[in-house]
Amino acid sequence: MITILYYLLKVVICSAILYTYYWFVLRNKQFHQYNRFYLMGISILSWLVPFIKIIIVKEQVVKQTGVAHFANLVADGNSTLEKVVVEQNNLFTWDRILIVLSILISLLFIIRFIKSLWNIINLIKQYPITELMGYYLVMTNVKGTPFSFFKYIFWNESIDLNSEVGEKILAHEVVHIEENHSFDKLLIELQMIIGWFNPITWLIKNELYLIHEFIADQKSIQNNDASVLAQLLLASAYPAQQHILSNSFFYSPIKRRIKMLTQSTSTKFSYLRRLSILPIMAVIAMLFAFRTANYERPIIKLDKQYTVIIDAGHGGKDDGASASDGSNEKTLTLEIAQKINELNTNPNIKIVLIRESDDFIPVTDRSDISNKAKANLFISIHMGSSDNAKESGAVYYVPNHKNIFTKESMALAESLQFNTVKVFGKGQIAKKDRGVWVLENVLMPAVLFECGFISNKKDLENVKFNEVKLANNVLTGIEAYLANMKEISK
Repeated sequence: MITILYYLLKVVICSAILYTYYWFVLRNKQFHQYNRFYLMGISILSWLVPFIKIIIVKEQVVKQTGVAHFANLVADGNSTLEKVVVEQNNLFTWDRILIVLSILISLLFIIRFIKSLWNIINLIKQYPITELMGYYLVMTNVKGTPFSFFKYIFWNESIDLNSEVGEKILAHEVVHIEENHSFDKLLIELQMIIGWFNPITWLIKNELYLIHEFIADQKSIQNNDASVLAQLLLASAYPAQQHILSNSFFYSPIKRRIKMLTQSTSTKFSYLRRLSILPIMAVIAMLFAFRTANYERPIIKLDKQYTVIIDAGHGGKDDGASASDGSNEKTLTLEIAQKINELNTNPNIKIVLIRESDDFIPVTDRSDISNKAKANLFISIHMGSSDNAKESGAVYYVPNHKNIFTKESMALAESLQFNTVKVFGKGQIAKKDRGVWVLENVLMPAVLFECGFISNKKDLENVKFNEVKLANNVLTGIEAYLANMKEISK
């Protein structure tokens, strides 16, 4: 499990790489709309990319191309680093203090956001509103106006609407409304609540707001007349009164705004500049998404098709055992069962899941489903729990009462133990004194596999981090048993 601090570090690195591309390739170029959506996109993408995981499962050794070899090296590095983070996670306590501090700072940003929104709402309530061209003109005498917010234009009474300057400023604010710039500001300010720690988010915010002005200047000033823009910007020097959610006309560096209007529009290399993001995105995906399962599993050839029941324990109203971090048994067992089904590539093994979602299924129904499917094997996935937090290891329960499948069930447990015990370091085959109802009532070899102890932190982290490896080991155990089933039955 990746810690929060590790995840946030990856967010910063990802956003830094993408913003660096913008700074050297796109900044101060005439394709403002592209730049606008690029900045909005990377502000969101940076939060999502660290969640993407592309698993490379090494099933057999083959000669690799240079690119594939490099991808594996990066994937191995990501997996190793995440394992170190998992193993060291319990050693640190100061990271929790940092998280609490971060939450407090985020609360300050929430207050800041609400205060700005509240101030705008108060202006709407306090001053008269006139409908103009489908928009709402709020006539005020407050500092910092004119500015716009969604369909509201907050105007300063000292500026004559009918003058040349007034008409140009009004046209400028109308562009902000038509281009939905307030949506951009709302989204970026909401991101600031949780992403205030990221310096790139601040850079994106400032650059995005300036691009809004470039777009409005370009569309509202006819013939890109820089002298008109200069006249408008210098027409009045209102003391700053910032509303973080509004689009203020008197915002931003004058020099860059005039430069954008006077700069000649050139299409040379413009498409190439924009398409050059594709290799950058490929590098981002390779650096952050690739993982290796660190497991080589050659598929065992079987002589015919077999049906295997994988029963994820508990579900629905039955949470099963719980861990101190809030993890519960029903969720973990379902994830393992789904991963076993997902990774099964043997054409002669058909996996049937008793439950595919968080549903409560009575134990009697579980045995009925298995028997009606005429399955060859039944494996129920669980996790152990103990008042002793040090108790650990896997347990493989077999039917307690002798039946026609007693020998086969023991052989299946031995095969699973041999292939999965390495994940937990130790494991034992056992029987419950009163038996396990579902094991005694399915008409096939059956094992209840407890994947370590949920009450043991190391076992819990092993299951979460080694989910792919564990699922592959279970499949290998199943294949090994089925390949030797005839010999076992003699």
